[in-house]
Amino acid sequence: MSTRFNVTMNVEDMQGKTVLVFLKPQNPQRNYLIHAWQVLTGSAGATESFDYEATISTDVTSDGEKPGNTIISGRQTVVPGQLFSATSPGGLSPKLQLAPTSLALEKLTPEQCGVINQTNPFTQFNSNWYVNDRPVVSMPYVDANMTVSFEYLPNFYFMVASPPMVGQTYIVQNFSDMTVYQMPITATEVDVALTKDKGLWTFNFAAS
Repeated sequence: MSTRFNVTMNVEDMQGKTVLVFLKPQNPQRNYLIHAWQVLTGSAGATESFDYEATISTDVTSDGEKPGNTIISGRQTVVPGQLFSATSPGGLSPKLQLAPTSLALEKLTPEQCGVINQTNPFTQFNSNWYVNDRPVVSMPYVDANMTVSFEYLPNFYFMVASPPMVGQTYIVQNFSDMTVYQMPITATEVDVALTKDKGLWTFNFAAS
C-alpha cells in the first residue's frame, strides 16, 4: 500500500530553502551517512507531492583499482528477516546473493534486513539501503565477516534547509533539528502544511 504526501508551502518566500524528508534507521551509528530521502524544491504557495511505499532494497559499493572509481553491485529487493551475503566469485567485485535462512536467523531479528561481508579475497565495502529506490543510509567500511543490519519505522523527519549538493549526506545528530511525523499505518494520504512565524518554520500534518 502506498501513501501520498502533499506538502504545501504556506509561506510568502522560501528564501532559497528546500524541504528535506528523511527516514531514520533504527540504532544508527555515528559514522552512518544519512541521505535526504526526498528533496522538495517547493516554491512559495506551491504543493509538491511524493509517494511512500515500504519497499526496501540494498546494494554495496567498493573502490575500484583506479582512484575515484566506484564499483556498484546489483541492487536487490529485501524484506525484513532476510540476509544477503556479499561474495566475490572468482575474485571479482562483490555481488549480493541470498544467505541461508539459518544464518539470517542467527544474525538478524525478524524486523531487520542485513548484509554480511563474505568476500574472498576480502573487499571492504559500503552497504547502501533504499526505500522506494531512493537512498536512505550508507553504512561505510564493512569488514570481513561483518554483518550490518537495516531497520526503520515509518516515521518521517522533515526539515527546511539549503538545497543539498549532489551526493551530500547528513549525520545522525541532524535529526534533533527535525520535525518528526509518525504516520498512522492506515493512512493513504497525508497533507503537510509548512508555515513560518517569527522566523520559525513549522510543519502541520493531517492524515486521511
